[in-house]
Amino acid sequence: MGNDRYDAIVVGAGPAGSAAAMTMAKNNMSVLLIERGEYAGAKNVFGGSVYRQPIEILIPAFWEEAPLERPVVSDELWLMDNDSAVKIGFTGLKFAKPPYNKFTAIRAKFDRWLADKAVKAGTRLITNTLVKDLLYEKTGIFDRKVSGVILESGDRIYSDIVILAEGVSGNLVEKAGLREKITPDDLTLYVKEILELPSGKVEERFNLEKNEGASIGMVGYPSSGAIGKGAIFTNKDSLSIMVGAYLNQIIDKGLNPHLLLKRLKQHPMVKRLIEGAKTVEFQAHTIPKGGYEQIPQLSAPGVMVTGDAAIMISGRRGTDLAMLTGMFAGEIAAQAKAAQDFSGEMLASYDRKVKNSFFMKDIAAGKGAKKYYELHPDADFLLSKAANDAAYDYFTVDLLSFNIKLEKIMGELKNMQPLPKTASDLYHGYLHWGVF
Repeated sequence: MGNDRYDAIVVGAGPAGSAAAMTMAKNNMSVLLIERGEYAGAKNVFGGSVYRQPIEILIPAFWEEAPLERPVVSDELWLMDNDSAVKIGFTGLKFAKPPYNKFTAIRAKFDRWLADKAVKAGTRLITNTLVKDLLYEKTGIFDRKVSGVILESGDRIYSDIVILAEGVSGNLVEKAGLREKITPDDLTLYVKEILELPSGKVEERFNLEKNEGASIGMVGYPSSGAIGKGAIFTNKDSLSIMVGAYLNQIIDKGLNPHLLLKRLKQHPMVKRLIEGAKTVEFQAHTIPKGGYEQIPQLSAPGVMVTGDAAIMISGRRGTDLAMLTGMFAGEIAAQAKAAQDFSGEMLASYDRKVKNSFFMKDIAAGKGAKKYYELHPDADFLLSKAANDAAYDYFTVDLLSFNIKLEKIMGELKNMQPLPKTASDLYHGYLHWGVF
């Protein structure tokens, strides 16, 4: 392959991998970025938002050139039942102006642009290339370090350090001995469609002006009794709509993800938003459930793990955490190169950097939520039903006094389940999903 040795090899050209590669290239390291897809982003799917602050660290004023869709000014969470929704949300119009807050984006476009930025910084990118295994060199009688990769073609490429950003579906993290084999119990399956809709219709239906965007998260109805969620994101002239649930529950309940999405599109509150829109793309993707307990060992001699491969998920946040861990890994790799020390002790500073980050504190704070949902898989469904039943009663104009109406609502809530359980569902839902 020409140059068969690099300072660093990065496996996976998603946000984590490109961020790591760019960080190292900016520190004068020779970097090879390997992507198994036809192009960066070809194998990747995400909900639809990217966040300004993490990206701005790497690329100041990136919004002036990145292929973004709309700056998000409206965030909503819908607790849904069959014909209703209790909406929790915020609209902040200053988010439509620089420096913005977050943007809707289409992953295939965004990832390709980000990988190109890594290339312009000095990274070499190769695509349509699968890494089959890792190379090792002995460092003692019983010790070894990662020293490169073996491609599916049989080619061997050597490096001082390898950064694994292969996503949750790769197996190199397992081969490195940093985590056990991923099972359906560890994954969530999402399906997503991009629906073509004229920009004027997007703005009219979501109460937006030009260059304003909205995101809607949905729980309860969308996942048909499984632990999951749905979402809609507004793009320039299209909508991204998605639904997903725990993979083990999809299997156990015999759910068809494609039919779940079709069902969500037929919900009367969703149908009016997407009416007349044409499906132009369908995608399916597995992502880790997330959770403190799932995070693997993040480093070993000669290797570090970032992004989805490191199970860096906190509620709705994933893309920004992937980029941050990629930058962290790139920074530690640059320090290791300067010291010519790629030992486990040196790279363990990456583990410490992640452990002390703000997002790891959030992940740790929510570590009980996953267990709670395993014990109470109907939590979102019951919470949504309780909220909608109570709202119907509250907003019905009748001949009852306010106090009698309130007693009626509280009685119905108690009959559904104990009030402390409803409060606990709400609390753990917040921890589990973030905002949505």
